Amino acid sequence: MNQFFIGIILLLGIGGYFLYQENVTLKANNMALEGAVQEQKLAMEAMKEAFEKQGQALQNMSRKNAQIEQEKAQYLAIFAKHNLNSLAVAKPGLIELRFNKASQAVFEGLEDDTQQIFELDTPVIPD
Repeated sequence: MNQFFIGIILLLGIGGYFLYQENVTLKANNMALEGAVQEQKLAMEAMKEAFEKQGQALQNMSRKNAQIEQEKAQYLAIFAKHNLNSLAVAKPGLIELRFNKASQAVFEGLEDDTQQIFELDTPVIPD
């Protein structure tokens, strides 16, 4: 009978040790998973902030696009209102001066924009 009880005690001891080792492993896995969940929460917050910034930038671009479209419509309305061909034939000096001044302004604006883009792309090398 004593051998039976010793066998049961050994069996329960081995089973308890196995369950203890399993518990230690599960605790370690749980800690690792909690760390991963925390990292994912931080990543989600960063993604949410980036998404909000992109949405705001998109709204700003849409507003600017609407302004540009409105200006375009105004300019097209001016061209639709006036027959520039007949006006150029009737008063060539007047139209030529206006076209030259407007073209000069457009080219200067283009040069300024190009210079700004060039300066953005050119690295600054300290002396």
